[in-house]
Amino acid sequence: MLLVLDSNEYIFAFGLFKKPSCGVLVEKIIRSSPAHNIRIPRLIVEEVKRNLTPEEFKEFIEFAAAITSIDEDFFVPFEIGIKYEAVFKPQDAFIAAYVEWTGADILVSENRHFLSRHDKLPFRVINAEQCLKVLTK
Repeated sequence: MLLVLDSNEYIFAFGLFKKPSCGVLVEKIIRSSPAHNIRIPRLIVEEVKRNLTPEEFKEFIEFAAAITSIDEDFFVPFEIGIKYEAVFKPQDAFIAAYVEWTGADILVSENRHFLSRHDKLPFRVINAEQCLKVLTK
């Protein structure tokens, strides 16, 4: 299963203020790769960098490098993004476009559930706890 984890998942997994389900999810992805894999856009990397200490960010980069590569934001076709910009703020529109472009099954986020209100999203939006349940099925 292909996943995109929002920046808050990494911040809660690697940062000072941990959320257990986020840390467990990151661990599960490492252990189950390549059965479950992730994609990461540069936008999320930059957001994570702004919210972690240098040591925490280094740990995040080591995790990312072990299982995926970072996609540059300009890879996402403009045509995909524009359909979301009419409905969402620019950063949210980009994340939705990125998830669609990668063909990911799920966007894991603790705070972007409003995206799922958009009709006919080609992916699910769930939090870390829900994702853990999906991955253990």
